[in-house]
Amino acid sequence: MQKHGRNRSGLAGTLAFFVAGLVIGVGMVSNLGGQFVAGLIILAVLCFGLMLLGRVAEETRTRVTAGEASYRAFFDHAVDGIFRTTPDGHYLAVNQALADIYGYSDPDALIAGLTDISAQLYVEPRRREEFRALMQANDMVTNFVSEIHHRGGHRIWISENARAVRDWSGELLCYEGTVEDVTEKFEQDRALRAALRQAEIANKMKAAFLAAMSHELKTPLNAVLGFSEIIRDEVLGPVGHDAYRDYAGDIHKSGARLLAVINDVLDVSRLEGGLLTIEARPENILDVAEQAIKLARGVTHDQRAIAIDMPTDMPSLLVDPRRLAQALGNLLANALKFTPKMGEVRFVVTRAADGGALLTVSDSGIGMAEETIAAALEPFRQVDGSLARRFEGTGLGLSIAKALAELHGGTLSVKSAVGEGTCVTIALPPTRVCAQPGTARVA
Repeated sequence: MQKHGRNRSGLAGTLAFFVAGLVIGVGMVSNLGGQFVAGLIILAVLCFGLMLLGRVAEETRTRVTAGEASYRAFFDHAVDGIFRTTPDGHYLAVNQALADIYGYSDPDALIAGLTDISAQLYVEPRRREEFRALMQANDMVTNFVSEIHHRGGHRIWISENARAVRDWSGELLCYEGTVEDVTEKFEQDRALRAALRQAEIANKMKAAFLAAMSHELKTPLNAVLGFSEIIRDEVLGPVGHDAYRDYAGDIHKSGARLLAVINDVLDVSRLEGGLLTIEARPENILDVAEQAIKLARGVTHDQRAIAIDMPTDMPSLLVDPRRLAQALGNLLANALKFTPKMGEVRFVVTRAADGGALLTVSDSGIGMAEETIAAALEPFRQVDGSLARRFEGTGLGLSIAKALAELHGGTLSVKSAVGEGTCVTIALPPTRVCAQPGTARVA
């Protein structure tokens, strides 16, 4: 085609020069004068200009034709479905990929078979109106996910991206865009959401079960604790043998330990199920610390001194004193448990740079490797097997302390190294700081 265009342009130029020469010759023979010659020159220039315009037009036509062929090849062989539709829901053009997605043998079969997109394609007929409303508002839609009828009789999910095509006056001509089959991805997402819902239900059922079991265990356990305490303290008179009194003491001690484990398990289940809440009130942090130390000593039976360091003008904190004391008690119990008798355990309170409060429990104990800290923060995880055998515990204390800190809007961080001790800090936000001074001393 390009060769024939060049031949036609060359023939037209030759013919133009022949005619121009013929006219000039006739004019000279007829002695028509200078004006005639000037006119002929102008005519020659015009002919030459027309010839150039013809050449440009032919080259432009060639480029356009090649571009249309390239676009058509892209349209026909694209991986995603491509369409062009009228605003009222009739297909003007589709490619083979779209025919494959919808289950048709070829584009012509699709156009002939789907004559009303709203009624025939979408499972929800109002979906087309939603598509048009988005087009009217934005002149485009992105990730428009819908369930459609496949020609094979089943349903699939598609995602459409399209734009509105308008003429120079702004009048809507058609919609054009792409279609992707997202059935597999959609089904995976739906299965994941269903699994998450089932996990939430299972978690709530677990929390309810643990709460019920904890109640069933605590009821007889309270009787064991009460009667063993009566026997140990000889409330009703001498038991007659010292060994019996010692046995009663052992029963009471073991029962108290079991009760603490049950309470920890119950707290974990409540925290995981989002059932545990706090009741905040202004509280002197020193009082909370003393209660935490009492709890820690009750668990470890370790009576060594714990240094408390805090500013004399430390404001009171807006916290749940029982829950914060529980969190700090767990941290102090760990510090006492993993620190040799000649070691040191400290509780330090400072103000944070943002106005919050930092509550830090530090020790000079055995410490732990940095890579094991994350595991230690998980429920029921011991640092390692050897420590689990050397030191008693369920591995719940640190995870409960972390969850209780977060319930107060704070965070819990751990710094530790093997043989160099551990430092655990609860950072409370400025909203938890009130105004009431405390007093520093050693407990």
